[in-house]
Amino acid sequence: MRVLRKADSRFLAVLFGILGVVGCGGGGGMKSSLLVASAPSTSTSGSTPTTPSTTPTPSPTPSPSPSPSSPFQTNVAVTGQWVRTNSVSPDGAILYGSSQINPYYSNLAAIGLTHDPSSYSTVQRWMDWYINHLNWPDKWGLYGTTYDYDYNNGIATSHENADSTDSYAATFLTLAWAFYQTGDAEAQSYVKSITTKLDSIGGVLIQTQQSDGLTWAKPDYQIKYLMDNCEAYRGLRDLALVFQNAVGDSSKATYYNAAADQMLQGIESMWSNGAWAVYKDGVGNLIAPNMGKWYPDATSQMFPVLQGVIDPSDSRSQQAYSSLNNAWPGWPSLSFNTQDPFPWVLVGDAAIIMGDAARVTTYMQSIETKYVTKGFPWTWYSAEAGWFMRLNSYALGARPL
Repeated sequence: MRVLRKADSRFLAVLFGILGVVGCGGGGGMKSSLLVASAPSTSTSGSTPTTPSTTPTPSPTPSPSPSPSSPFQTNVAVTGQWVRTNSVSPDGAILYGSSQINPYYSNLAAIGLTHDPSSYSTVQRWMDWYINHLNWPDKWGLYGTTYDYDYNNGIATSHENADSTDSYAATFLTLAWAFYQTGDAEAQSYVKSITTKLDSIGGVLIQTQQSDGLTWAKPDYQIKYLMDNCEAYRGLRDLALVFQNAVGDSSKATYYNAAADQMLQGIESMWSNGAWAVYKDGVGNLIAPNMGKWYPDATSQMFPVLQGVIDPSDSRSQQAYSSLNNAWPGWPSLSFNTQDPFPWVLVGDAAIIMGDAARVTTYMQSIETKYVTKGFPWTWYSAEAGWFMRLNSYALGARPL
């Protein structure tokens, strides 16, 4: 457990160069000469970066294969160990803190754990917990949702409510595909065995999807969040991949891809005046971001590229990323803590997709200094751990995020 030093920075630079990931500018930032030399040249002035004339697409296969002693592999291992030791209840629930079960955060943690073979059993136990706690039906009349729970003295007590229905369902579907993609025979057999339940969970998204392609956060909270819908888009695509690849059901794959196509149109309609709307309200108004507000406004701008809705080479991805860096130039050093005390690793994940080696290196140094070398103190929690494992796995060459 060591801080990323200059030699590791050079390794990250070489890695980015070999993988051919797009380099992005935008705003001020901390740039190492080693990293700048290895990344494609782009504009770093103004709010609209220049799109490179040739944009390589990241390889879908892990290449190169760094030594297991690399800091990235170490980060994956120690983070997975931390989750298994500190954030898993005896019945398999992945906890938020020590006394809550938020299935959305748990799903994000488990997605990260799919990058660590030592954690596969933890992933499957969590998926069992989720499925065993599905509502048939819930308070809104939906089948296949989950609620939040308190967890005290080994007893889980339902809130009989959830922060959302769309994101909870979507991230579990993404988890199922991520677990299948490990190639582990037991994991793949397990995913195949729960496809009926996955179909019901996919139905949660279908039932809350509106004519514009977007989902309500939940039936009694009729706001169409950019973040939620990007996650829902990813979940629908991933469920289609499960049906096509795990069980050979082309009909179901086509069905869910069609819903994702409609959602894509809805998300693209949220691009307005050079930014992604944070949400669309109940009467159809697009609410523009205040980039001086870290969450949800500034962070939401990363979700279309983070969830694979649009490509990192897309001018909208680059403009949104540039706007974030212009508004929050110190985020790689965790300077947004005046507004939010959490590390927000997902922004680092977006940055590595954008190919920003300089900021990713600085960010990893910040995370390792504040959290990894100190044993992951609060405000570290399970979902951040999941995003951090994905960040390091991407640096190792794993595709997709």
